[in-house]
Amino acid sequence: MRDKNYRGLPTAPVQTPDFLRSSLIRFVQIGACAIGVLAVLATAEMTLAQQSAPPSAPPQGQAPLANASGNTFISQFANPALRGSLYLTPQWPMTGYYPLFPGGFAPVIPGDGILVGPLRLHPHMGVAQMYTDNVFRTNSNRTSDFLTTLSPGIQAQLPFAGFHSFLLDYRTNIQTYSRTSSNDVQDQTASGTFKFDFPGGLKIDLAGEHKLGHDPRGSAVDNVIKQGLTVNKWTANGFTGQVQYAGAQSSVSLNVQSFHWNYLNNNQGSSRDRLMNQAGLTLSRNVTGKSSLVAYVGALQSIYDQNKNLDNVIYTISGGGTWNVGDVTSGDIQIGYQNVQFTLANVNQPPPLDQFSRDKDSYSNFYFMGHLNWQPTPLLRITLQPYRAIQQTVTTGSLFFTVTGVNLTARHDLTDRTTLNLNLGVEQDEFQSSSGGTTSGSNNRSDNLKNIAVGVNYQAVKWIGLGAQYIFEDRHSTQTQFTFHANTFMLSAQTLF
Repeated sequence: MRDKNYRGLPTAPVQTPDFLRSSLIRFVQIGACAIGVLAVLATAEMTLAQQSAPPSAPPQGQAPLANASGNTFISQFANPALRGSLYLTPQWPMTGYYPLFPGGFAPVIPGDGILVGPLRLHPHMGVAQMYTDNVFRTNSNRTSDFLTTLSPGIQAQLPFAGFHSFLLDYRTNIQTYSRTSSNDVQDQTASGTFKFDFPGGLKIDLAGEHKLGHDPRGSAVDNVIKQGLTVNKWTANGFTGQVQYAGAQSSVSLNVQSFHWNYLNNNQGSSRDRLMNQAGLTLSRNVTGKSSLVAYVGALQSIYDQNKNLDNVIYTISGGGTWNVGDVTSGDIQIGYQNVQFTLANVNQPPPLDQFSRDKDSYSNFYFMGHLNWQPTPLLRITLQPYRAIQQTVTTGSLFFTVTGVNLTARHDLTDRTTLNLNLGVEQDEFQSSSGGTTSGSNNRSDNLKNIAVGVNYQAVKWIGLGAQYIFEDRHSTQTQFTFHANTFMLSAQTLF
């Protein structure tokens, strides 16, 4: 989940049945309780199973459930950490410069680590030196700067009761600029995750998270366009839970999240502080040994502390499938529908929150999400990701916006230790004016974005990797204050002890 969540070109209003709307909202509110109850019941079931038979590993070879939820989709244009990073290769854990926005689960770091009694510790460190020729991501008065990044972290893994485990994960991202100290940040994430893996295919993950983050310069969530102002900083605290059951032919997964955002500076709190609740149900049915059909239904509810004219619920329903054809082609695709409901929002607020005067309470949009993987040789892997989804925004004069784009990544192993990486991205953001329509009016905004990232990674020894990367970013907006282009060069090193 993230600061701006999805939007698209509006079509005719769709009246969602009251019973469905109320049911989904209630689904969001009680989902966490349901997962807790399931965890207790599953524990009892495991105890009974252990009395009758020795524990065994859960079944392998199940096709993974497609990530069908547009509610949790994060565009790389919204989160530059997804393209310019300290990540080494896909085989390495996600350490170092990490995704900024809350939600999800900390990745389990593989390997032996450092054993301290029953604990398995995985300390890690990332360091990078960057240069950018447009640190504020503006279209005039461009300012260049050098940026030093330090990203230490540690994960503690504690197994218990057979296949279960507890993860304690902490990581921080310290960025220091040579000339523009207003950009200095120290992001932090601390999370605790219980992972229950029961015999028979039942898995339950429960996680609590505290995050201190910021809105990256030039991202879709960044509304600071004046040089000299500090970046928007915030805290997010919340809970994520998931219950998944994988049978011989079918799988079902229930995911819930609840996070409260608190903005800390630049007078952002009155308009942006909010509670976000999300719930999604995914069903999967194997068609063949290497393909499956997938269906998803979910809701994302946003409740603002003060800015009540933006209170809304985004409903998503989609269907699609996954496939794996030999060692060459694999992927997943979801196609569906999203509807944004502002029925409960209050448009009659005193200044400064009286900026919205929408002409209707319901907007609908076509939705799709996919990953197409092609591996023509053992050394080359190419992934194409098309997407279209609704995202929320607090940009003045806009209710929400739609992201439509495609991202291409390629990874080529030059040697056993050296990898060449390429990333190409194109996206269009269409903002829905608060006064209605997207084709007229002074508040209408449309952004065309593209980026190119190319880099090389070298694994010097088993526990240390080196990287070099060049990133080009470009955004052309109908509102010229949001237009910019930037060039960034980065040298990095990452260690995993």
